[in-house]
Amino acid sequence: MVPYLRKILTWLGFLFNTTAPRVRFIVRQCIFRIRKLGIRAGLQTLLSRLLAYCRRISPKNSYEEPATADFAAASNIHPVLTTPVNGLSQGLLSAIQAADQLQVQHPVAGPCASIDSRPPSLFPTEWDPNRFKTLVPNLCQRYNKRVIVRSSKGPDPIPAKKKDFKAIPVDGWECVVHPEGALYFYDATRRAFTDTNLRSAKLLKAINHLVDQLRSTAGDTIDDLTYLVLELQGKEEVCHYYFVQHDKRLLFWLQDLTEPICIYEKVKGVKSDTHIKIALEAQYWMHCELYPSNAPIQPQIPTELKHVLLHSHSDFLTSDTSVVPYDLPTLQNMLDLSNHLVEYVGPLTPSSNECVVLPAHLMCVLARLMRLFARSKFLNFYGQVSARLNVNQSVYEVEPSKQKGTLRLRLANVFLWGAPGAQYKFLRNTWTDNILNYPKWYKHISRLNGDWSNVTIFVGGFLGLLGTVIQPFEQSTVMLAVDISFLAVPGVISAAAVVIYLSAMCSVSSLVVSMLLAVENRGWGTDSAEGAASFMARMIHTQSDVEALAIMYSLPYAYLIWGMFCFVTALGISVFHLTNVAPLVVVGLCWVAVTTLTLWPAWWGKFNMTPWSVPKGGQVKETV
Repeated sequence: MVPYLRKILTWLGFLFNTTAPRVRFIVRQCIFRIRKLGIRAGLQTLLSRLLAYCRRISPKNSYEEPATADFAAASNIHPVLTTPVNGLSQGLLSAIQAADQLQVQHPVAGPCASIDSRPPSLFPTEWDPNRFKTLVPNLCQRYNKRVIVRSSKGPDPIPAKKKDFKAIPVDGWECVVHPEGALYFYDATRRAFTDTNLRSAKLLKAINHLVDQLRSTAGDTIDDLTYLVLELQGKEEVCHYYFVQHDKRLLFWLQDLTEPICIYEKVKGVKSDTHIKIALEAQYWMHCELYPSNAPIQPQIPTELKHVLLHSHSDFLTSDTSVVPYDLPTLQNMLDLSNHLVEYVGPLTPSSNECVVLPAHLMCVLARLMRLFARSKFLNFYGQVSARLNVNQSVYEVEPSKQKGTLRLRLANVFLWGAPGAQYKFLRNTWTDNILNYPKWYKHISRLNGDWSNVTIFVGGFLGLLGTVIQPFEQSTVMLAVDISFLAVPGVISAAAVVIYLSAMCSVSSLVVSMLLAVENRGWGTDSAEGAASFMARMIHTQSDVEALAIMYSLPYAYLIWGMFCFVTALGISVFHLTNVAPLVVVGLCWVAVTTLTLWPAWWGKFNMTPWSVPKGGQVKETV
């Protein structure tokens, strides 16, 4: 009797250990429903789920075997007493032996069946939308969260005569190394990818079950060209996933993508299906870049890429307002890469439209170039009635004040000699709809950096200048030296000295602002397109920020002009302070003539004082 009681107690302990995690899961789900639907609905859900679970784990009667897979799996580990305690001993022993022979049943998906031996009650077999979340390739955690190497332990000795060095095998999964060095896992039978570390037995069991559940839920939606990507992020008990359809170059999910802004890159007004398709295609190519192995593509895609690059090259070469996001040297390098891809794929092209699989390194090259141009098409509303055809053209409604600038910009434009207007026009032409035209931006910023960094003559300005060519902002040191020399002249009147002091202050301010902008610009990471776009996104949020940045860029030039103006004013005060009439008449006539000729370019319209002013005389309609 004691052995039977011991077996009963053992079974009760196992039943508690088996049901406790499931009960905790049900309670957590019901707490979530209480918060979402209310106390009454949440409690009803809790009672109904507990009642259903108790019915599922209990046998139909004391003489029949359990019908549920959960009970069958449990009986494989701990024998089940299927007869009453006071029954015949022979019948009891027969029931125990029969229970010992029960095996765990798993759904088989081919030669790589799940190796999960944990009680399936921990893995719900029904579809639970709260346990699955949609994922897109640009939100994958490969580059953010990696396994940390422990450096505290010393190196292990290398065994003698060892010639075989292979990766630790994972049952049912293939260890694949990305050309960049990242390790991911691929199941060829179920066509599934994951970055989750499957060398952990717990994670392997969970991923195997999730793959089977996702594929069974998808049903007829998937075919031979459909692949699955899933991962477990952080400590959440949630699976992030997406399906890839290679023949259509897109992604899809079993749930609604509730936050599509993650693939729209904050672009507003995305409504058309064809526009959404381009966004999904860009994400598709990013998937091929992340998982380049076993990515079947159509054989004409490398030729398609070459045609796109040829058109982009000619468009940028012949148009000043091209929407191509790269300059000529970069486009030429891309075209060379596409030629190599076409040469490689040519002999592999089958007679029919069958897909081909490129080596991982070549697939990364193809996928990255295709992704960049697919992203450019999406940002420029390619194929839409409102497509952006010029780089400075906005697809949204532009307010008139945004074109002319606010009152602050107009006042600054007057007091800073028209420099803010020129900078504002440049920023509007290169930063349109939060999209940066990097080739033009880089050319202009390089010129400004050259002007701002030419401050090495600061010390030499006090000692004298040697050389024939002086850069624009090096002239501030010249002005500073001239101002100090002017103050050293005997007999300078007080009014002229005050104006010279103002000229020296403007010269010093020009030097300081030039050095600050040059130093800070090096730390902004503007040497790359991504860094430049990040800088513009941080600096510009509203129309006011665009004007502020334009004013900031114009300060060195404006300070220099004010320094010159103050020096000329001080010189005029000293000259016209003379009492003799003849010198005053000669100097006055020359002064008027020089001033007129100096202001002539501004009056003619070569240097517009406002960003919206247009020279009179019509517009050029054709260039020969």
